Amino acid sequence: MAKQVRTVYASALFSAARDSGRLTEVREQAEVIVAALAENPDFLRILTHPEITLQEKQSMVDGVFAGKTDPLIHGTIVVLLEKEHGREIGNVLERFIDLALDEEKIGVAYVSSAVELSGDQKERIRKKLLDTTDYTDMRVNYRIDPTLIGGLVIRLGDRIVDSSLSSKLDHMKHTLLAGE
Repeated sequence: MAKQVRTVYASALFSAARDSGRLTEVREQAEVIVAALAENPDFLRILTHPEITLQEKQSMVDGVFAGKTDPLIHGTIVVLLEKEHGREIGNVLERFIDLALDEEKIGVAYVSSAVELSGDQKERIRKKLLDTTDYTDMRVNYRIDPTLIGGLVIRLGDRIVDSSLSSKLDHMKHTLLAGE
């Protein structure tokens, strides 16, 4: 049910933003809101608290978002609250951001390495990702994972490239055990 709510509302917001020619602006505002919700989880708890009336919740949302964000975002949040889907606000906005980035040909990759990568290494990875995809821009999120021992794990959408040493050792182990 939650996945369906996320998909339906995110798709509606995406269509409205794209059709109005404001996709990039709405996406950028949604990214700010998602980050703010992550930093302030109490705000979402208040918006979903059963003892707070819908009118009080709408008043809080109006105070925070009305006139400060695109009416499409404000309206989406209000409708989610009216339909008692307040817990899904962040998920809806995150799914909308994914749809918008894809439409704008901006890829989002997650790279894990055993050690910190240099700026030059990061730029080579970014360039290689752009060269091997249809994206015109790429956002790359780097993470250090010492358990990889060496190499990289790159996730782009539903594709994963695992060239980590730990993965190769694990594969070798299974191959040797299967041969016994």
